[in-house]
Amino acid sequence: MITGGVEAGRAKALSDHTKSVVLKKAPVMLGGMAMYFLLEHVSRIARELKGYVVSEAVPIEEFQVKEGNFRRPEDADKEASGWTRFHPEMHWGGRDCHAWFRAEATIPQSFAGMPVAISVQTGDEGWDAINPQFILYIDGKIVQGLDLNHREAILCERGEPGRTYRIDLKAYSGMREARQSLHAELIAFDEKVRKLYYDIAVPLGVLQNLSIDDKVWFDMLLVLNEALNRVDFRRPRSSSFYRSVNSAEAYLEEELYRKMCGHEDVFATCIGHTHIDVAWLWRIAQTREKAAGSFATALKLMDEYPEYVFMSSQPQLYKFVKEDYPALYEEIRQRVREGRWEPEGSMWVEADCNVVSGESLVRQIMFGKRFFSEEFGVDNKILWLPDVFGYSAALPQIMRKSGIDYFMTTKISWNQFNKLPYDTFMWRGIDGSEVLTHFITTRDYEESPTSWFTTYNGDLKPSQVMGAWQRYQQKALNNDVLISYGHGDGGGGTTREMIENGLRMARGIPGCPRVRMETPRSFFGRLDKTVSGNKRLPTWVGELYLEFHRGTYTSMGRNKRANRKSELLYGDVETLSSFAMLMGADYPQEDINRGWEGILTNQFHDILPGSSIKEVYDDSREDYDGIISSGHELARKALDIVVSEIGVDSMSVVVFNTLGYDRDDVVEFTVPENLEHPCVVDSDGQVIPCQVATLDEKRIGLFTARGVPAKGYKTYTLLGRASEVSSGLTVNSFKLENAYFELQLDEKGTLLSIYDKVNQRQVLKKGECGNRLLAFQDMPANWQNWDIDISYQEKMWEVDRVDKTEILEVGPVRAGIRIHKTFLDSKIIQDVLIYSDIPRIDFRTYIDWKESQILLKAAFPVDVNAEKATYEIQFGNVERPTHWNTLWDVARFEVCGHRWADLSEGGYGVSLMNDCKYGYDIKDGEIRLTLLKSGIDPNPVADQEEHWFTYSLYPHGGDWKAASTVKAAYSLNVPLRARVVRSSAGSLPKTLSMIRIDADNVMLETVKKAESSDEIVVRLYEFENKRADVKAEFFRELTAVSECDLLENEINRVSQQGSAFSFEIRPYEIKTFKLKVIPSHRC
Repeated sequence: MITGGVEAGRAKALSDHTKSVVLKKAPVMLGGMAMYFLLEHVSRIARELKGYVVSEAVPIEEFQVKEGNFRRPEDADKEASGWTRFHPEMHWGGRDCHAWFRAEATIPQSFAGMPVAISVQTGDEGWDAINPQFILYIDGKIVQGLDLNHREAILCERGEPGRTYRIDLKAYSGMREARQSLHAELIAFDEKVRKLYYDIAVPLGVLQNLSIDDKVWFDMLLVLNEALNRVDFRRPRSSSFYRSVNSAEAYLEEELYRKMCGHEDVFATCIGHTHIDVAWLWRIAQTREKAAGSFATALKLMDEYPEYVFMSSQPQLYKFVKEDYPALYEEIRQRVREGRWEPEGSMWVEADCNVVSGESLVRQIMFGKRFFSEEFGVDNKILWLPDVFGYSAALPQIMRKSGIDYFMTTKISWNQFNKLPYDTFMWRGIDGSEVLTHFITTRDYEESPTSWFTTYNGDLKPSQVMGAWQRYQQKALNNDVLISYGHGDGGGGTTREMIENGLRMARGIPGCPRVRMETPRSFFGRLDKTVSGNKRLPTWVGELYLEFHRGTYTSMGRNKRANRKSELLYGDVETLSSFAMLMGADYPQEDINRGWEGILTNQFHDILPGSSIKEVYDDSREDYDGIISSGHELARKALDIVVSEIGVDSMSVVVFNTLGYDRDDVVEFTVPENLEHPCVVDSDGQVIPCQVATLDEKRIGLFTARGVPAKGYKTYTLLGRASEVSSGLTVNSFKLENAYFELQLDEKGTLLSIYDKVNQRQVLKKGECGNRLLAFQDMPANWQNWDIDISYQEKMWEVDRVDKTEILEVGPVRAGIRIHKTFLDSKIIQDVLIYSDIPRIDFRTYIDWKESQILLKAAFPVDVNAEKATYEIQFGNVERPTHWNTLWDVARFEVCGHRWADLSEGGYGVSLMNDCKYGYDIKDGEIRLTLLKSGIDPNPVADQEEHWFTYSLYPHGGDWKAASTVKAAYSLNVPLRARVVRSSAGSLPKTLSMIRIDADNVMLETVKKAESSDEIVVRLYEFENKRADVKAEFFRELTAVSECDLLENEINRVSQQGSAFSFEIRPYEIKTFKLKVIPSHRC
């Protein structure tokens, strides 16, 4: 719908655009008149016609208001405080405020028979995502959302004089401090004028973007001019005026739409859409309202336009609406059944794809597809991620093994340095899996394009439809582009103007792609058939790296730490709970799913990356506290059950290994109060060196547990006697030494030397120091908390002020020094730790960070010659260059890695591991790990808080494969668990592996109960790019084994031999099996 007030800015824009077009056109003459002046004439008359679309407007003079956040009208009525009079001169709101407005509006006599709408304005302009937003109720029923782009809502198609409507507005002020006005009016529309206006404005919009050298330009201009010349403006609203409008309409229909339109050479498949950030410049609580308002708007437009179809992803949003507005949700379900609403997209939320784990990606799709299947009976086939900040090379396989055939994004068009050469292509992942990929190419048409940027928040107008085809690079392959149209980020969605435009372009206006209002599923189905077998279909191999937003690997380190700890904790919970279930206990499926759902929601691509406002991170702290607390309790309960089943005849320490390989590692246990001198003895009667430390006023015992079985446990006897053990560890303030390394430190607390005693070589480059803490000025040109610009290296300070160095501990198991540093107002405490039996160097770090716009990195210049470095990603790893030979190399000046990155030459290498960091840069032999990024927008205090993390240097002989870096990094991240028991009459042996495999290049990642049965699900992956024949052995006899996809759908049966089964695995392949086991029954 068009209103004078709403359209004033757009009218001026139309005028300005026409002038720019006029100035660009050569003075072609026709009958003594320059054609470009005729174009200006037509544009001016079209704007005049627009002014008659609104027949009349009547203000609503007064509202009643209550401050407070109420969900429905009856909730506002129940609240005890009274209503307050609110008139147009008053203001309301402030930052993050709610209010409820109510008024009655009566249709005047002059509105009889005309479409009537309510128009709401706040006097505010700018971007709608942070401005006031409303949910409109008419006579107690939710109708639609109102915002800057949706200011009108239809009350009725035919006005009935004297009919009174009760207007309720759930009002949200937005995230700005300013208070707002509120103005509302009833408006009546002139249907005949409105139709003629759009019938002229849309082809005029096409004309304004066509070349004057195109004959169509002349033909359409003359038809539009003639049509407008037929309109008699002398007596508006008179019978003669409407006769002239009818004449113009009939002429336009015959000469333009019937004779000139109808081409089918190029198409644009257009889908109504609204991108809703689960949190960003608003909290998740506000997203619940955005989802309700946006979905209500989509339903309202479906009522008004039978041609309109809509698509929305993210089941989390649907769940919000189901919980808050069940009646609205039922309307959505009905539209889905009709085929007009497509719930598609596959993931629970549009999640970050750099930082999250492989198992999290699986759960995103599992939870997402399951919700849409159970609620709407649909099986998602598209991974819809328009706004995510880069895409892991593990995704194609994950998609393929989750029943997803297609991938869509637009975000790679934000690249800083390089334009990706394809928009339709096969995307090949690290294992060789391929998925058909299409980029939305929507943007405004430009005679001489100046950028390659595109948008998922399309405006369905000629300029953007024409621009989408202009920008599309595979024209020789396909004649159809995909456009998602509707205001987004903060929701809102499609407008009536967009649909009116689309209906005209659907008739095939010459010079513009013919619009088809259809779903993405139908688009991808046609695209698949079109490109299948075409030799010109290109392939992109490896990650879709976004050359932008590189700071999101680091920003808001607290969330990234909590995310990784939660992912790993719930993996442990599932392993231990599966073990307990096989002992006869109930599996806590509901509690585990609740925890995972919280993890998945907080992986949204503006929460986990660190690009949201402070309030979002206040909320996520509470979320993670609850997730982690519940996870620890679930793990404790499962451990109690398993421990009670182990046969132990004296005080013992039971050590649990939840990882998928046999393991030698340091384990910590709480020393019983009555045990002054703990002594640990293994099953062969050998005394194991034990070290006692104090943690949180509790005595902690440490010892090296050897050969703890995969996904299992090992029991050690615990005695109360003193034992003499020698220590091979040497420590003073400037030197640490064990059997593996000799470390020398300087007065700055950096490493002057790291001598590898095993491989007899210096680790560091000659004359260089290791573990330098480097602070850089971090002032990106845009997108503060998102970006690291390449220019950050222009200004650097070394963190070299040491306040104190002290010996932390010296024992038979571990030794270390503690270094206290100050940088400006920030405090850094770093423990440098070495071990008697583990060949790695830990840097256990605490930082109380007070700075802003400073990037902190740890640097290790290593004496290793390598043109490529290897980085862990989900379910595997990738290589990236360590030089800047090409612009594609330069663009990767900061990259994402998970638990480790490695630089190796022939026969030797160095891995840098971590327990919660992701940003790496490796160039010319220097390995740097990004520790903190403290941007100031949209969160002005990002990372200005306490941080705890550990990173570890792991020098090794051979390459990372020979050194088992993958397992070393897992061990750093997942400590062994220990439980002291007095005695137990259980039947389980003292040492047991629940399941183990015999291939060193395969990681046994996940053990859990199946989602829909009591079978055990086992997930593994290959990580050395090497085929292997694998044998897996369970601790009990198996009655059946089946291979399944990532969603646990059976693919084929696998033969088993008692408790074992075998299979072949391909390079970087993910394998999932379901095992049928007969559980025990506890008394």
